[in-house]
Amino acid sequence: MPTNRLFRMGPVIVLLWGAVVFTSGVLAQEQLMKVKGGHQLGETAEQFFAEGYEKEVLSACAAGDFKGVNRSNKRELKKYCGELAGARQQAISGKRGEYKGGGDLSEMRMDTFTFDGGHLVKVELFFSAPSAEVNYRGQSFEEIFAGVQQAYGPLTSASTEPVRDAYGVQYLAHRELWVAPHAVILITEQPGPGGSTALVSFTRAEYDRTMAAGVPKAVNPLQ
Repeated sequence: MPTNRLFRMGPVIVLLWGAVVFTSGVLAQEQLMKVKGGHQLGETAEQFFAEGYEKEVLSACAAGDFKGVNRSNKRELKKYCGELAGARQQAISGKRGEYKGGGDLSEMRMDTFTFDGGHLVKVELFFSAPSAEVNYRGQSFEEIFAGVQQAYGPLTSASTEPVRDAYGVQYLAHRELWVAPHAVILITEQPGPGGSTALVSFTRAEYDRTMAAGVPKAVNPLQ
């Protein structure tokens, strides 16, 4: 599957407080969760790759014409064509797998899309916390949580867990959850130096499957 991190997803998904929307505007009452760019949890893999950034790049790859593609992507775009085509083929075949987008390096974000049975079942955005090492780029847990809460209202559940960093300093890691009949949003925090926040949207079936299998500890893919 593609792992190239130089490619930004552009309008495909910028999942923050204004970017994932519910058509009714109320999480608890909504059945279909849409993401910016026209994508929707549960949509077919074929539809996913026929829209937005993926459609633009696959069309450019087929034509060998990259004039309409963001200039910052052109140098590596030809190499990316085969990877993207492979991701599409695996996803539409019905096999379970992940497609890693380029995210947004300006805000230290990585995007991962999970497909199963030929459908988009999970979208994960992984934000590194602001730090001096990267000129304070990134997004803090507080910023992400405040935006999501403003958009979707009261939490379904919230919890904290004491954790320690490599130097033994203790922090409280937060976990915030919004649950609807057909979709779920989960925010998990890894506090402290080098910290991060994962913002994940699931179809309800995928969330239940994940919980049954046990939730793995988040690992920072930017490190």
